[in-house]
Amino acid sequence: MKNVWTILVYFSVMIMPGLGQRSVLDSYKRLADADRNSIRKEKIERFVLPAMRANNIDMWITLTREYVQDPIARDLGVGAPVARAALILTDDGNRLGRTAVMASYDIDAPLKSGLYDTVIAYRSEGLLPHLKKLIADRNPRSIGVNTSKDTPLADGLTVSMLNYLREAVGNDYGDRIGSAEPVVVAWRGKKLPREVDILRTAIKATEEIIAKALSRETITPGETTELDVARFVKDMMTKMGVTESWEPSGCPSINTGLSRGHSEPTDAIIEPGHVVTIDFGINLDGYCTDIQRTAYILKAGEKEPPDDIRRMWKTNIRSVEDGFAQMQPGHTGNDVDKACRKIITDAGFQEYPHAAGHPIGYITHEVGPMLGPDWPERYGKKVFLKLEPNQVFALEPAVSSPSKGLGGDIRVGIEEDVLITEQGPAWLSTPQKELILIASE
Repeated sequence: MKNVWTILVYFSVMIMPGLGQRSVLDSYKRLADADRNSIRKEKIERFVLPAMRANNIDMWITLTREYVQDPIARDLGVGAPVARAALILTDDGNRLGRTAVMASYDIDAPLKSGLYDTVIAYRSEGLLPHLKKLIADRNPRSIGVNTSKDTPLADGLTVSMLNYLREAVGNDYGDRIGSAEPVVVAWRGKKLPREVDILRTAIKATEEIIAKALSRETITPGETTELDVARFVKDMMTKMGVTESWEPSGCPSINTGLSRGHSEPTDAIIEPGHVVTIDFGINLDGYCTDIQRTAYILKAGEKEPPDDIRRMWKTNIRSVEDGFAQMQPGHTGNDVDKACRKIITDAGFQEYPHAAGHPIGYITHEVGPMLGPDWPERYGKKVFLKLEPNQVFALEPAVSSPSKGLGGDIRVGIEEDVLITEQGPAWLSTPQKELILIASE
């Protein structure tokens, strides 16, 4: 019976297309450079000015240079400048003013991007005199810069470049400098409808891969290792022409038997009686998914998992459902985590040692509200940011319990990708409702 494909799949749409059938990516049209510039431009025009006004920021300055490039500089359409560059966005009354000041040999990218009204090319005089003049002419009441304690992507301004900016603004403007973190979160963290469409396609492709990986076709209990499954996943990614959402060594993260949390796949053998989890995502055209699924390897003669595992599973399902219900515009990330965590602890299980979820987008852990507990040293103030329409999240509470025979904790985990709309949350992934069962014979 070892070569018989026997798997009870939790929903039919996740069954991997068979031989000769098409993958969801076969008809997908890859983004061209013009598409990327169009998306960048539309996002800046749609989201930046309202965010600046909501946070009383008249001028937003991003300073960047080679080797210590601000992480959002590419999003602002300037490529990878070598010399010092200043990207200045201003509230000009009825419009957003956009100026890039760069070395003459760095201006090709901003000119081609179409994002800027004005591109100033400096030579021997350097950036400083241009920066001083632009600030003096505009006379901003407040200047936002990329500094943040809690959001790394909004913390791209180095100490030396902050001092450089203070030299440029002088004593008259020094006390007007503050963090532009809310602008970065509102602009980068929100997705346009066409970006959501890309994420939706990427999520379907992720589900295809996982459904095939967690099947009897791929897993022979007692023989297949975590590394075998990881190699299968990598092979499918290559065939689809996609890359990993996070560091390749740990994507996918596969646990069989005892839980190790985030970890690289090992040569551990997948055995009957094991709970197996896959935490995995792909990067499609610069958009990252994050999905987690759980399977149980049936022992000989078993038709369903033991009662303790079924109870863990049902608790996890309820936790995800209650968290999803809380993902309303205006609710905080902490509201979502509280709902998820309460279901699990009320059922008598230990609380999960992480957040219930996080934003996703251009990277796996995108800017925006953290769906987490009030652990100030761990998550800071991000858990109290409010959810807003057009944000996308991975929702991932988990249930752990001591194993009766393995000498540690076993874990069941579900991770679903969710879009926030004006009306409330919407599933982008197809929620796993049933534990995947893989026969051992």
